[in-house]
Order: sequence, then C-alpha cells, then structure tokens
Amino acid sequence: MLNLFNRLKNNKPLLFGLYGASGCLTAAILLGEPFLALTKLAKTSSVTPQAIVLLIDTSSSMSDGKLTEVKTAASKFIERRDLQKDQLAVVSFGLEIKTTTPLTNDANTLKNAIDTLSENGGTPMAEGINAAIGELQTTALNRNIILFTDGVPNDPNLAYNSALATRNTGVKLISVATGDADINYLTQITGDRSLVFYANSGQFDQAFRNAEAAIYKQLVESNSSENYSITYSVLRIGGWTAFLAMGISLALIMGQNRYMRLPLLTANKGIISTFGSLAAGMIAGATGQILFLPLSSIAVLEIIGRIAGWVILGALVGGGTKFFVPNLKLKNALLGGTIGGGIGASGFLITANIFGDVLGRLSGASMLGFFIGLMIAWIEQKQLQSQPYLLVNWAPTEQTTYLLGTKPILIGSSLNVEIPLNASDGFTPITAKIFKEGENIIMQFDQEYAAIKNMKKTSQDLKVGDTRKLGQITIEVKDKTLTANG
Repeated sequence: MLNLFNRLKNNKPLLFGLYGASGCLTAAILLGEPFLALTKLAKTSSVTPQAIVLLIDTSSSMSDGKLTEVKTAASKFIERRDLQKDQLAVVSFGLEIKTTTPLTNDANTLKNAIDTLSENGGTPMAEGINAAIGELQTTALNRNIILFTDGVPNDPNLAYNSALATRNTGVKLISVATGDADINYLTQITGDRSLVFYANSGQFDQAFRNAEAAIYKQLVESNSSENYSITYSVLRIGGWTAFLAMGISLALIMGQNRYMRLPLLTANKGIISTFGSLAAGMIAGATGQILFLPLSSIAVLEIIGRIAGWVILGALVGGGTKFFVPNLKLKNALLGGTIGGGIGASGFLITANIFGDVLGRLSGASMLGFFIGLMIAWIEQKQLQSQPYLLVNWAPTEQTTYLLGTKPILIGSSLNVEIPLNASDGFTPITAKIFKEGENIIMQFDQEYAAIKNMKKTSQDLKVGDTRKLGQITIEVKDKTLTANG
C-alpha cells in the first residue's frame, strides 16, 4: 500500500482519496466499531409496554406484491417486540373485516395470522378502525394502531370520524402509506403529519421501524433493533462520527505531508488535528442524528436527513484542510468537503443497505473518506488553474505544486517548512519564504542564510516562468491560465 501511495505522489486527488479512505476505514475498525459495541444497550433496557394492533388493508389494490411485502415487514416487526411485555393483535379490512388474532403475547400465533392474509374487496377503513379499537378495549397498556393502506377508503368521512373518535380515547394512530394513498388525508386520520410514513416497494420494513420509533418515542439507529433515547442516540452516533472524522483528518494531513516530502505527522499537527476533528465529527454526527427523526416520516426526507450529517462532516473536514494545505481558499475547502461528503454519504447508504450493519458501515466509511479526500484535492487543483502557483521539481519525474497566496511557503531544513531542504547542504532551518503581496510574488531569504551566502539583496520579485535552484531541487513559478491562453 505504501508503494502505491508513493507512485501516486503526482496525482494528488487520487492520493488524497486513498489516504482519506484508509484513514476513515482504520478509525472505523479500531475505534468506531468497538465504540458502538461498547455503547450498545441490551434489549432489556427500560421501555414502556405497549398494546399494538396491526391494521392491514387487504383490498384488491394490495396485489402486485404489496401485501406480500407488508406481511414480511410485519413479521419482522413482531420478531423485534419483547412479547413478555408487549401485546399485539392483527386486524385486516378488505372484502371483510377480520380480527385475524386478538391481543396476544404469542409470536407464532401472530405470524400465522399474518401469513393467512390475502387481498380481495374494497377499502372499508372505518370499519377496520372500529374493529381495531374494539380489540384495545380489553388492555390497560398504552394503546396503538398501525394502519397500513395503499388507497382512499370507501367512505373518507366515515373513516375520519372513526379515527377522530379513536384518538379521543387516547389511542395513538399511526399510518404507513404506499401506492396511491393520500398523505394529506392520512394526516387528518392520524392528526399528526409526523405519524404518517410513506413507503415505496422495498421500504416497508423501514416504514415499520419508523412507526416503531413513533410508538416508543425513541430514535431508532439505522437497522438496529435496539431502542435508544434521543439524547443517548445523538451522543452515541456523534461519538462514532467523531472517530471517523479524526481518521480522515489525520490521514489527509499525512497525505499532504507525503505529497510535500515532509515527515508524515508531527506531534503538534497531530494533537491539534485530533481535537479539532473529534469536535467536528461530534457536531456533524449529532446534527445528522437530530435531523433524522423529524424527517424520517417521509422516505425522501429521511434519506436527506441521513445524508445531512455526512455533508456537514465533509464540510468541516474540508474547512480544516485550509490549515495544512497552504493558501487553499476557505470557500473552496468547504465546497470540496461538502461535495465529497454528499457523494460519500450516498455510497455509504447504498453499501449499508447491501452489506448490512458492520460490513456496510466499514465499506461506507471507506467510500466516505475516499470522496472527501478526492474532492478536497480536486477543488485545490481547480484553484491552481486560476492563479499563479509554485512548481517544485524534486526529480525529472517527481513534481509538487503549491498554491501561492498571502500565507508564506516556507523553504528550509526545519520540520515546520512546506519545502524541505537538507541541512547538510548548508541550508538553514528557514532558508526562504515565497508569498504574494498584492499581485507581486516575493521570494524573501532569511537573514541567517543571506549572511552565510553574502547576499546583499534578500528580497526578490518573481515572475511567471522564473526558476530558482536550491540544492537538488528546482522551484518554478507557473500559471496555467497563461499557458492556456498562450
């Protein structure tokens, strides 16, 4: 891997991408996953027992695989319940109103009831709601109805009145909508837009999880079956993201240093970056988790909520690179990180869906780090194309480019320079610095070095095309805009 990085020294975007991916993956394996494992709460964590009626539309329109998906998702919902505390019932409405099973603690009875459902008839929603509330009359537990439907009821007014009467008795009514179901109407049915969840094909299980979160008033983490309080979940995911941010940031610093032929990481840069990136990651992860819950009621907005945290992370990591990539404009650093975070987040969600929790998170972390690093370096290269820059020739086939600006590019034998020289060749710790002053490019030699070389003039104006040889390296001022126009 190190040899691969060495061969990519002249391709900075790809170099940064690989460093970002390696850093994020390493942090995820060594810190992120152990942290999630250590902070995972047992299923015995205290939650209030609930009575839940699964009220399922079995009208003819539920054909084409919709009812099959509902049955699968409902069975998984049952498996996640602690039936030593909760009670569940299954009621269907279609050709007939049928209580497939009354409230019970028996998982097999519930699953068998789900398996017997078949689609036929119209959509008598009002009668289905009435049957569901009838089942809840016998329990002292907190009462809930999860209504799953794909269309408009036979009598919308009658269904609304039944729902209103149900809610007035203290029953929480939650709706999962699919197909042609009217979200606005179902909002009237539930009395709360945040209690309506829309699901396309393939999303029914997630819709049940969202309904589950609404019932238990918990923030459900990804595909986990555990229920966490919002505060705990925010701190937990924020901490996990903080470790990823630290991994990306430290890796990008090492990538930049390797690109500039410097020691991979000094103690000073390492300490500052560690604390700064941990704070940035905590902010990004916590913000993303806070946004997730209110947006999770709509599939598209739920995805936006999940991506938001990674976009924020990318922006913060990108902004941080301004401090170790000389003269990178803050707006460009933020833009590169934001784009990289967005692309990486999309890949993260895809891999998590395909590979599941742990493998999905690890592969997603690699993609996230890769695209954040890639886009930050790419945006830097775009900045190089619009202004004069410094080209350092280390060898005939090895070159490094530096952005020119008000921040001096330091040259010398110290560890704190951007262009390293050998002290054995007579170069002082800070031999010279190159910077822009207005439109002028200045090369200013250090007094100590100037005295050794008997230099009468320590400051020089550089023009595009000028070169300076220092030991084994050659420095040249370049401008791609002039090259393109010339």
